[in-house]
Amino acid sequence: MLSRNQLRKLDFQDIAVFLSLFETHNARKTADRLSVSPPTVSYSLKRLRDSLGDELFTRDSAGLMPTTRALRIEPYLRSAMESINRSVEGFGEVDDREVPLELCVPEAFELLLMPRLMAAALGCSPRRILHIEKLKERLPTEELLAGKVDLLCIPGPGVYFQLHPELQRQPLFEDRFVCLARGNVPRQLSLDEYCEGLHVYPSPWQSPRNMVDLWLEQLGCSRQIVAWASTYQSCLNMLEELPCMMMLPESLLTTLRIPPGVQVHQPPLGCPNFTFDMVWAPSNDSPRRRWLRQQLLRICGADPRLSRTS
Repeated sequence: MLSRNQLRKLDFQDIAVFLSLFETHNARKTADRLSVSPPTVSYSLKRLRDSLGDELFTRDSAGLMPTTRALRIEPYLRSAMESINRSVEGFGEVDDREVPLELCVPEAFELLLMPRLMAAALGCSPRRILHIEKLKERLPTEELLAGKVDLLCIPGPGVYFQLHPELQRQPLFEDRFVCLARGNVPRQLSLDEYCEGLHVYPSPWQSPRNMVDLWLEQLGCSRQIVAWASTYQSCLNMLEELPCMMMLPESLLTTLRIPPGVQVHQPPLGCPNFTFDMVWAPSNDSPRRRWLRQQLLRICGADPRLSRTS
């Protein structure tokens, strides 16, 4: 008998994939039968295997054949699916617009775009629901391909994050870094001065380094980071007390509180500019996902802080 903890890790799509694989012995046929992409089938099978602690299906000349464990649990999962289907008989299908949109984004997205995006979402009928997850160093590639995540936002143009070939990427706006530190007069920092200084590191996504570090490595240089923090504002607050500096996307200057005595300096010459990109899986596109991308393009186009890409 399956434990409650195991069952919590599964959703209806995972069960449907299991039952279809059980009948067809073929991942492609399962994808066609369920009208999902092959990566979605792979992702669901991985979730099933991880949740249930068994391979469930092994490949031989006849295709994907069920293991002993799969044979044992198939009647229970089929019964559960039949009960779910009976429970919704006589009711209309759920409006696709009512399904929450799942976004994986860095802090800059929440500061710059989230307020206006939420205003647009609340203006819809029915109101759209947005779920936000913080961007991590490992991109949610499998989740995007499987339709578990609707949109990803990352810095571009691809130097730091490499994308799966089945994902599509489109820049929303261009940005550049500025360097903040205590001082009386804004100025241009030299590379030596920058590398010799002490740095506080804002981690808007969960990674110990970013494209600035990659740029410095290409020059045979590095910087000394003495403090990490999870938000831009907490790093700015440190600058009020510490003889340190930090990098900040220029577009965020108007959204944050710059402490007294902290100046906005220009970074060393050659510091890379970047784009802010949205990423999605065309194989799982839908009207609500297109609505999301269209809103973000509209918001960025109307915001004077943001430079549109060519």
